[in-house]
Amino acid sequence: MERFRKKNKMKKLLLLLLCVPLIVSCQETNEKTEPEVEKSKEKTDEKITDYSKHAYNLLINKDTALRYKDSLVNIGWTYQEKFPFFYKTAKTGRAPKSCAFSPNDSSISVTLLNQKKTAVQFFEFGFTEVDGTYTDSLVKTKTLFPYCDIEDKNKGYAEGIWKNNNEFWFSRMTTGDFFIWHKDQDSLEYYDSKGTWTKIIEFNPNQNLVAMSHWISNSVTVFDVNTRKLIRKIKTGETPRGIVWINDSVFATALFDEGDVEVYNVISGERVQNIKGYGGAARDLQFDKENRILYYSNMALAKIYKYDIENKQYLGEIKVDQKPNTIRLSTDNNYLFVSCRGPNNKKGYTKRSPRNGDIFIIDTRKWENIVKWRAGNQPTGLDISACGKFLAQTDFQDNKITVWLVSLHGLVE
Repeated sequence: MERFRKKNKMKKLLLLLLCVPLIVSCQETNEKTEPEVEKSKEKTDEKITDYSKHAYNLLINKDTALRYKDSLVNIGWTYQEKFPFFYKTAKTGRAPKSCAFSPNDSSISVTLLNQKKTAVQFFEFGFTEVDGTYTDSLVKTKTLFPYCDIEDKNKGYAEGIWKNNNEFWFSRMTTGDFFIWHKDQDSLEYYDSKGTWTKIIEFNPNQNLVAMSHWISNSVTVFDVNTRKLIRKIKTGETPRGIVWINDSVFATALFDEGDVEVYNVISGERVQNIKGYGGAARDLQFDKENRILYYSNMALAKIYKYDIENKQYLGEIKVDQKPNTIRLSTDNNYLFVSCRGPNNKKGYTKRSPRNGDIFIIDTRKWENIVKWRAGNQPTGLDISACGKFLAQTDFQDNKITVWLVSLHGLVE
């Protein structure tokens, strides 16, 4: 009976810690079970075995993971022998592109690039109780099927972003439209993005403006979030892809064809800075507002770049796996998560890759890769939860979403 009480107490503690928004942290690892580690090319290939000086603890220590294995498995997590030790998966539609946690972490969106008439799938993520039994769920609860005048063009839903827990915005490349789904009313708004082959959609910090990049028209359009009216159409370099806001009126966009990053002022419509890259293909961007550091990925060079936007100088580069796709900063800006698709198929990048791709975690202060692991076939979409404990990623060729438990903050000693 006493043993049962202890198990039940442990389970309740896990439920509390997994539900409460907390920031992830980093823990020293066990050398025998150490995950694969890589350093930047300027450093040696020695393995890192001491994480105790890091600002926060990832759930890297296997002994710690084993302490909570039974309780986590009992509420629906799958265990594996290497970091990340716990995960759960769900099937998606064809070619899952991006994924995003809602602000309260209760829902995960997945946009689909190549399934006709099907735009976005939403997965409930959280705890449910049935007859006193708790389950940590990852269950598809909603699918969006927007209308299109031309049936063959009703696909290509590339990216999406939550404005709040009720409002989700997403783009359709094939028609240059963007959509707004209202969860509470289950209603869908349709708008012309004023560009061709629409990709990224991103709100400014104040959420009064939204910018969208357009791959073929070589432009970024900016709309008023409240009125849905076009504020400005900005001509950019070739094939703008990722967008990140530097402040409420200035944004940066990554140029896939050129490998450069351009910075624009929305008020004037002028380019205020051109960050010269090292060749194509710049893809995704993140910005550390506190330290004024810009990070961007280059798919062709398989590198992540670190750039001081105030002093206008590069601070470093790090080699990752082939075809780095999406990058996301942790909530405290100390870690950068990177999804890499891996090598292309010889018959074309739209075919299944010859091997699965890797996910990296980079320490942005020491500027080194601290851990990597093998994910599915072409890891593409990536997002870190607001609480910092969960990492979601999509496998483009596996039609799958995976949520990794990267921290048990409060249980790690």
